[in-house]
Amino acid sequence: MTLWDSHDNYGQILQCYALQKHLLKEGCDAILLKTKSDTLASSSLKHKFLKLHEKIFSVRFWELLRFRYKLKRFSSKYSFINRHFDEFRESFIKCSDKIYDIDELNEHCPSADIFITGSDQVWSTPSELYFLNFVPEGKRKYSYAASFGCNSFSTENCMKMSMYLKTFDEVTVREYSAVEKCRQFGILSKRVIDPTGLLTRQDYTDLAEIPSESGYILLYLLGNYTDINIRNIFKYAKKNKIQVKYVASQGRNDKYPKIFPSPTEWLGLIANAKYVITNSYHCCMFSIYFQKKFIALKLTGIFKGMNTRIDTLFSQYKMPRLKTLHELETTDFNYKRIGSLVEQDRDKAMKIIENWIE
Repeated sequence: MTLWDSHDNYGQILQCYALQKHLLKEGCDAILLKTKSDTLASSSLKHKFLKLHEKIFSVRFWELLRFRYKLKRFSSKYSFINRHFDEFRESFIKCSDKIYDIDELNEHCPSADIFITGSDQVWSTPSELYFLNFVPEGKRKYSYAASFGCNSFSTENCMKMSMYLKTFDEVTVREYSAVEKCRQFGILSKRVIDPTGLLTRQDYTDLAEIPSESGYILLYLLGNYTDINIRNIFKYAKKNKIQVKYVASQGRNDKYPKIFPSPTEWLGLIANAKYVITNSYHCCMFSIYFQKKFIALKLTGIFKGMNTRIDTLFSQYKMPRLKTLHELETTDFNYKRIGSLVEQDRDKAMKIIENWIE
């Protein structure tokens, strides 16, 4: 179980694909359980009224409201564009026939030997679904590279999460900050590589639609706030006679020309790029797999807390953290050393999953 139903978040769909692909390689009959989030259910009017006075004095509340407005504008402008995410799921991910909600799962939980939650930000709220509270007693429960996102939690929610996690057979998380949060909950956890790292560069080359062009700058931006002057990137590209291929998702709305690839085309764009500039964690990961020079833009404002996942990535693989376009030209990425560290990280994670299966 993981986040699965986006139509423009390439990292979300590919991390889902990668974990299932690895489990299938290990001989498991692995199925994505499609679910309706239990954290988006409408609160009662009374509950909303009682919480309103807390929210209106919160900067985060107004920033989130502004961000949701941006998402809505982005959706109205680009919703007619088909990036073929449904086709990708249908072709490459084995899913449950129906979409379950928490009540249905509590009543009739599908039969399985092992239940896995994650990866991605499945623990950004104390969800009954993504903490696998519906799983029958006696069945094994694991988390793979789960993330808490950047939310702060109330004392009540911390107590809930601690109680939920104590029912797991083993807990693995994606960031070092999540290891520390689990420790605060009284839970021993391990940091593991993002599920996309369970597959190799060759796996993704086989999956990708490689474009005939090469030597361009791939600019991939999510709508999360970040410090970037896109105009400077296009000016640099024009001066150096390099093309910019700009892919935008999740609320990133501006005047610059964009393209809207399918997941397999998106992989191909990374594979053939000269440089990559992004504020996406998963785009950074795929830049590493395809051994690209890249800039990871820091997130700002209400998304600042999400930088911990990219901080983990750079510290784990001892990578240069670039800030300028000039550094892209002059900085050496030691991919022999980086690749060796990724392989070690992959081997460690594969052993953990192997033990779960055995």
